[in-house]
Amino acid sequence: MQIPVPDVIRRIADSEDRQLAWNFFVFFSRMEYALKRSGKYLKKGTDDAQPNWNGFASDYKHNFNPEGSAELQAAVKYFQDQPPRKQLRVGDKMSWSDRQQYGGQEPLLIWLLRMICCVRNNLFHGGKFPLIPISDPSRDREVLLNSLVILEASLPLDSEVQTQFYDGIDE
Repeated sequence: MQIPVPDVIRRIADSEDRQLAWNFFVFFSRMEYALKRSGKYLKKGTDDAQPNWNGFASDYKHNFNPEGSAELQAAVKYFQDQPPRKQLRVGDKMSWSDRQQYGGQEPLLIWLLRMICCVRNNLFHGGKFPLIPISDPSRDREVLLNSLVILEASLPLDSEVQTQFYDGIDE
């Protein structure tokens, strides 16, 4: 049985960046799964099973090496130069926040992971996606690629999170 899909959705799903969006979705989701499954980064004080990204980033803020590779350096610089905006509701209309520049008041890893959560929200809640009119279409691709680089560099910071990330996956 084939489920009917509107043409506009099919065009988005069949775009050349669909695999990149899929890779980001899977990596981000699996990272959230691993944070929660570790027990250590399951947010407390709520009945909802939410990952504690800030707790993870706070614990490893000194271990994260933004100069660990040329690729990671470029990804960090990309986010510092062009941080994502957060989609907002202003009255009855949608709008965008000002860019949340990194000012050094908080640890870099905390800021980076907050920006990547914003990328995730924008992508999966309709704020950004290829094939819609935006001022710089290449930004979607670049923001996803650089997010993946930073997530990949963050994963090995905690061995239990890394174990949970790979648990049940054939490598």
